[in-house]
Amino acid sequence: MKTEADIEREKRFIDDGGLDERKQYGREEKEDEGGKFETKLTSWQKWKLKQHIMSKLACDDVASEHDVRWIAEKQHFDVRSLELEKRVQMTANIMNQCKVIGMTTTGAAKYQEAMKLVGPKIVIVEEAAEVLEAHITAALTSNCQQLILIGDHKQLRPNPTVYELAKKYHLDLSMFERFVNNGLPHTTLDQQHRMRPEISMFVRNVYEKLDDHESVSGREPIRGVTSPVRFFTHDKPEASDPKLTSKYNVFEVEIVVAFARFLIQQDYEPSDITIITMYSKQMFELQKKLPKKDFDGLIITSVDNYQGEENKIVILSLVRSNSKNDAGFVAIENRVCVSLSRARDGMFVFGNMELFRRRQGLWKKVITDAEEAEVLGNTILVSCRHRKSPAQLKSPEDFQNYAPDGGCTRPCKEKLLCGHRCRLKCHYSHEKYKCKEKCKRLLKNCNHPCPCKLDGYILWSQAI
Repeated sequence: MKTEADIEREKRFIDDGGLDERKQYGREEKEDEGGKFETKLTSWQKWKLKQHIMSKLACDDVASEHDVRWIAEKQHFDVRSLELEKRVQMTANIMNQCKVIGMTTTGAAKYQEAMKLVGPKIVIVEEAAEVLEAHITAALTSNCQQLILIGDHKQLRPNPTVYELAKKYHLDLSMFERFVNNGLPHTTLDQQHRMRPEISMFVRNVYEKLDDHESVSGREPIRGVTSPVRFFTHDKPEASDPKLTSKYNVFEVEIVVAFARFLIQQDYEPSDITIITMYSKQMFELQKKLPKKDFDGLIITSVDNYQGEENKIVILSLVRSNSKNDAGFVAIENRVCVSLSRARDGMFVFGNMELFRRRQGLWKKVITDAEEAEVLGNTILVSCRHRKSPAQLKSPEDFQNYAPDGGCTRPCKEKLLCGHRCRLKCHYSHEKYKCKEKCKRLLKNCNHPCPCKLDGYILWSQAI
């Protein structure tokens, strides 16, 4: 039974406002960084809250702990619901002030209630062929009158987290591709502005009616090599990493690194070069061999992470080389399409081309075209101003032996602005070369000896 003191305490608590005035009994709600509410009550405040809830129950007996907990949770839920409604309304008000609302599909799902209040009539989805159908559906509201999907269903598909869902239930089929397969009217672009003609010819195995814009013709040749495209074939075996369940090819790592260094010696910036590989282990091995101090800016990535991107020069490492003729997912045509369409000026593919030639499908067509264009072989053809015919390099060691500084093995001996002779072997230019001789010339205005030891020709040219 309640004592008179208990009844008096309850009356005073109810008179102070009860649950409707949370601050009266010290309840504070603070939102943390994760968007959750943290409630802080002292032991005395918790006792008062429990006594108040029990008094609300229409019974003379002491209420069960379950009833008390249920009412407390309901009260908290009502408060949270009110706060969420205010936030949704505030977000919708901000959106209504914009002419165009841009967000990811994840954002569209997160702010779905606000989107319903805004009710956009036109929804545009970019890279729609790579987005799960459920994500697009979540972004639509009952007010949508026109849905515009922009994408390429011949490139990478959506990637469900659970592989079994893609394999058994075709969840890797986007809404975009499903509409195209079902004959829904669509428009296809038939002109490309990225690849030079020597590269785009291979993509026509996927896009038969693709034309080149006039701007892609007449581009400068790739310095140091005889052709802007090369398919380098080898038979060095692959290896496996059981921890990553991934593949890598040591020979390809070494020769790709040597070739990337050779291109930089032709005065290309590292940021002009992208190395694309099909396997994560190969990517990690390449990163180990390409120190940041020498290759800062060079992009090393997997094909799945490079859709929609492009670069001046692309080096493609296919990795797979085995006696079972197993090409793995390198043979998936969507990945082949992405890989061969990233380069603007130069594309160099390294792999066991005989393995891929034996497979039916897109790779066989591509390698046949490369052979007819005479850009397929087991050598890389490099040239310089001294060579009458290109050198044929077959291994990483050949780059060091026959093109140590990017040209041939002849000494350069070209006279620099500082008056000294270049001490390098044959190379492309002196734009980045630093003379290491002590300058013996005199400054023009005071006849003092030039103080420079490094970059002498630069300081001298500025002094005069």
